[in-house]
Amino acid sequence: MKRFLIIMLEALIWVVVFGLIVWGLPRALAVWLETPYPMASVTSSSMWPALKRGDLILIEGVSKEELAVGDIVVWKNAEGFTIHRVVTLNQKTLVTKGDGNFQDDEPVRYEDVVGRSFQIRGEPARVPYLGFVTITLSKYSISKPDIIFSR
Repeated sequence: MKRFLIIMLEALIWVVVFGLIVWGLPRALAVWLETPYPMASVTSSSMWPALKRGDLILIEGVSKEELAVGDIVVWKNAEGFTIHRVVTLNQKTLVTKGDGNFQDDEPVRYEDVVGRSFQIRGEPARVPYLGFVTITLSKYSISKPDIIFSR
């Protein structure tokens, strides 16, 4: 009986730890990075070679005044979210383009920008391959996860 209780206690501890990681980490990052969407999975090769399909990137909240040409931004569109680089800043909109694309995107309103990629030593903070987990889970998910996906 004592052995059974120890096993159950250990299982409960593992469930709590897993729950804190899955539920707590995105919420803690949202507070720290000042954005409701602190992570994004790269689902295409449009940002290759800077970002690769399957990368998980961190996103920081940013104001219109902080944006600069060359920043990698995440913005909302009709299909979800897009992760592309800023090529032009206008008064009411900005223009983005995927590094691997030949054409610029349609102008994006500043209020549609979710944030920009968090930088470490001048490079986008990314975790290779971890985005494949969320890409795969999104195929089977009924509700939308807290992690966003780009096209």
